[in-house]
This record gives sequence, C-alpha cells and structure tokens, in this order.
Amino acid sequence: MKKLNILTRAVLPALALLALAPSAYAAADYSFETTAPQDYYKSTSYEDIYGSQYNYGGRNVVDYQVPELEYGRPSTTMTGVMERTILPGLQQSVATGGGGYGISGGGPVTDLAESGRPGSTVITAPTYQRPAYTSVEGMAYKDGHIGTVKIPSLKISMKLWEGETNASMKKGLGHYSSTSAWDGNVGICGHNRGAKYSIGSIKNLEQGDTITYTTVYGTRTYAVETVKIISNTDWSYLQATTDNRITLTTCLADHPESRVVVQAVETRS
Repeated sequence: MKKLNILTRAVLPALALLALAPSAYAAADYSFETTAPQDYYKSTSYEDIYGSQYNYGGRNVVDYQVPELEYGRPSTTMTGVMERTILPGLQQSVATGGGGYGISGGGPVTDLAESGRPGSTVITAPTYQRPAYTSVEGMAYKDGHIGTVKIPSLKISMKLWEGETNASMKKGLGHYSSTSAWDGNVGICGHNRGAKYSIGSIKNLEQGDTITYTTVYGTRTYAVETVKIISNTDWSYLQATTDNRITLTTCLADHPESRVVVQAVETRS
C-alpha cells in the first residue's frame, strides 16, 4: 500500500503537466481560408464593354462599321497623313441633354390642368429627336467640290471635297464621308502644316468666332463653341446631331497622338 502511494505521487504530477500542455489539434490552430475569384461574374454594362455610354435613339459604338483614319504616319512634309483605313466607333460619350445629340427634354414641368393648383410638378420622360443628316449626293459643283468653308478671323477660304483622304486635302479640305454634308453635324479634316491647304491655325480660334459654309443649298454661319486638343482615338465630336453644327479636325504639330478639334454651332438671327 505504501508503494502504491509513492507511485501515485510520482505519476499524478506528470499527468497534470500533460493536461496543461497545448494540444497539436487545438481549434485555434485550424484555418479555413478560401479565395474566391474577384471577377467571376463579368460586367454586362454597355459602358464597360464598349468604352462609351449608350446613346439612346442614336448610333452607338457597336453600330459603326465604317473605315478608320490612319493618323500619325510621317510624311516628307511632316503633316501627319490622315488617309482612310478603318474608322472605329465613337469612343467617348457626348452629353445628350439638350445639346443637339438626339435627346432633349426631361425633368419637372408645371402641370396646372392635372393638379388644379400652381406649383405642382410632374416628371416628363426625355423625348427622342432623330439626328439630322444630308447625303452628299447631288451636292457636287462642276469641278467636284461640295462646298466652301470660310473662317474670316484666320483668313481661311477653302473648298470642301468628299472623303477624308490626301487626295481631298491636296485640293482643300476633306469631308468625313460618315458625317452629314449639310443638315446636322458636318465633319471636316485638313492638314495642320506643310501643305498648300492647311488649317493648323484653327487652334487659335476663340469662342464666338464665326465659320461660314456654303453649298448648293445655301450658306450657313456658325459660332465657335469648342476649341480643344483631343486624343487621336477620340471620335465623339463627329457624332450625329439634331442641330446644325460644323466640326473641324487637324493634326497637332509634333504630337501625332493628339488632334485639334473645333466645333461651331449654327447661329440664329
């Protein structure tokens, strides 16, 4: 019995130490981490897919299958060749609220007939207006040009020829064949320097300066609203419009990745 008591005293402390020691399988040592893919569900947003906002009622990026202009190829005159290859769709959205780009209206309006008292409002949905467009057919004069563009403040007076090509710009200005030729937005391009007909000075135009455009349909006067340097991949200013405007583009000297764009809107007397 005495030997058993001695054995018990020796074994019990050892068992107590084992009970206090941390187990290799303690719950704190387990980790249940998983990594789910970040982009498992791809975005279906039109803007994410095509890089521009959806133009309700008008043409969109996916709709354009017309040729592109190959900008920036050096030439002996350092003018920056603007010959036509594949024109991508519009890659930058343009404001559509009342700016002539096809959507107008929308917002609160007073409705006395319905409410019977002043000051009450109802929300009206935007109304769609079809963009204006005039085909170039039947516009050519005897020598083949389709119109004349004049910018009095820059002493520019040049004939406009169909096509955004070197052949056109050797004789004056080139008309973007994907844009309207009279009603709506008339797109025009030209060399910036080093050629007989160059319009590099349009970067010096200011808001309010006038541009006139004469065709077989008559003469329109436009007031400059925008003078801006843009990327050579930005085609948003050639978007069709419901109002009448004229858009001129040219290369920017020593910056083949950029363009100068001038946009003017018809003045109403």
